[in-house]
Amino acid sequence: MPVMFKNLQERHQSRLEDTKKFFKLDTLKNLKIAYIPYNELFKEGVIAGVGWAVGVTIGFVLISSVLVLVLRKLGGLPLIGEWIASILEETQSQLLKRTPIIPQ
Repeated sequence: MPVMFKNLQERHQSRLEDTKKFFKLDTLKNLKIAYIPYNELFKEGVIAGVGWAVGVTIGFVLISSVLVLVLRKLGGLPLIGEWIASILEETQSQLLKRTPIIPQ
Protein backbone atom coordinates (compact mmCIF):
# COMPACT_ATOMS: atom_id res chain seq x y z
CA MET A 1 0.00 0.00 0.00
CA PRO A 2 1.41 3.43 -0.89
CA VAL A 3 2.54 5.66 1.95
CA MET A 4 -0.02 8.36 1.16
CA PHE A 5 -2.96 5.96 1.49
CA LYS A 6 -1.49 4.50 4.66
CA ASN A 7 -1.30 7.97 6.27
CA LEU A 8 -4.83 8.71 5.15
CA GLN A 9 -6.09 5.46 6.62
CA GLU A 10 -4.32 6.16 9.93
CA ARG A 11 -5.83 9.65 10.14
CA HIS A 12 -9.26 8.26 9.36
CA GLN A 13 -8.88 5.59 12.03
CA SER A 14 -7.77 8.12 14.66
CA ARG A 15 -10.73 10.41 13.86
CA LEU A 16 -13.08 7.47 14.08
CA GLU A 17 -11.72 6.57 17.51
CA ASP A 18 -12.06 10.19 18.66
CA THR A 19 -15.66 10.22 17.50
CA LYS A 20 -16.41 7.00 19.35
CA LYS A 21 -14.86 8.45 22.52
CA PHE A 22 -16.96 11.60 22.20
CA PHE A 23 -20.25 9.75 21.91
CA LYS A 24 -19.75 7.44 24.88
CA LEU A 25 -22.28 7.75 27.68
CA ASP A 26 -19.69 9.21 30.05
CA THR A 27 -19.15 12.11 27.71
CA LEU A 28 -22.89 12.63 27.31
CA LYS A 29 -23.24 12.86 31.09
CA ASN A 30 -21.07 15.95 30.96
CA LEU A 31 -23.53 17.67 28.63
CA LYS A 32 -25.90 19.77 30.71
CA ILE A 33 -29.11 19.18 28.81
CA ALA A 34 -28.77 15.41 28.77
CA TYR A 35 -29.61 14.86 32.43
CA ILE A 36 -31.52 17.94 33.64
CA PRO A 37 -35.07 17.15 34.73
CA TYR A 38 -37.71 18.89 32.66
CA ASN A 39 -39.11 20.93 35.55
CA GLU A 40 -35.68 22.44 36.28
CA LEU A 41 -35.14 23.09 32.59
CA PHE A 42 -38.54 24.83 32.47
CA LYS A 43 -37.68 26.95 35.53
CA GLU A 44 -34.37 28.00 33.99
CA GLY A 45 -36.15 28.92 30.76
CA VAL A 46 -38.77 31.00 32.53
CA ILE A 47 -36.19 32.82 34.63
CA ALA A 48 -34.03 33.48 31.56
CA GLY A 49 -37.05 34.76 29.61
CA VAL A 50 -38.19 37.08 32.39
CA GLY A 51 -34.64 38.38 32.82
CA TRP A 52 -34.34 39.02 29.09
CA ALA A 53 -37.70 40.85 29.01
CA VAL A 54 -36.78 43.05 31.97
CA GLY A 55 -33.42 43.85 30.42
CA VAL A 56 -34.94 44.78 27.08
CA THR A 57 -37.55 46.96 28.79
CA ILE A 58 -34.99 48.81 30.90
CA GLY A 59 -32.72 49.24 27.88
CA PHE A 60 -35.56 50.63 25.78
CA VAL A 61 -36.56 53.07 28.52
CA LEU A 62 -32.98 54.30 28.93
CA ILE A 63 -32.36 54.74 25.20
CA SER A 64 -35.71 56.44 24.55
CA SER A 65 -35.22 58.74 27.57
CA VAL A 66 -31.80 59.80 26.34
CA LEU A 67 -33.20 60.35 22.85
CA VAL A 68 -36.05 62.51 24.18
CA LEU A 69 -33.66 64.55 26.32
CA VAL A 70 -31.34 65.16 23.38
CA LEU A 71 -34.25 66.14 21.13
CA ARG A 72 -35.54 68.53 23.79
CA LYS A 73 -32.16 70.21 24.05
CA LEU A 74 -32.05 70.56 20.28
CA GLY A 75 -35.66 71.75 20.07
CA GLY A 76 -36.61 68.83 17.81
CA LEU A 77 -39.75 67.63 19.51
CA PRO A 78 -42.02 70.29 17.96
CA LEU A 79 -40.66 69.36 14.53
CA ILE A 80 -41.38 65.69 15.12
CA GLY A 81 -44.84 66.55 16.45
CA GLU A 82 -45.63 68.61 13.34
CA TRP A 83 -44.34 65.81 11.12
CA ILE A 84 -46.54 63.22 12.84
CA ALA A 85 -49.52 65.61 12.69
CA SER A 86 -49.04 66.04 8.93
CA ILE A 87 -48.91 62.27 8.49
CA LEU A 88 -52.14 61.88 10.47
CA GLU A 89 -53.90 64.61 8.49
CA GLU A 90 -52.89 63.04 5.19
CA THR A 91 -53.99 59.59 6.37
CA GLN A 92 -57.37 60.90 7.48
CA SER A 93 -57.91 62.75 4.21
CA GLN A 94 -57.03 59.63 2.20
CA LEU A 95 -59.41 57.55 4.30
CA LEU A 96 -62.22 60.05 3.72
CA LYS A 97 -61.58 59.99 -0.04
CA ARG A 98 -61.71 56.20 -0.18
CA THR A 99 -64.57 55.64 2.26
CA PRO A 100 -66.78 58.73 2.35
CA ILE A 101 -68.96 59.26 5.36
CA ILE A 102 -72.55 58.43 4.54
CA PRO A 103 -75.07 60.27 6.71
CA GLN A 104 -77.77 58.07 8.17
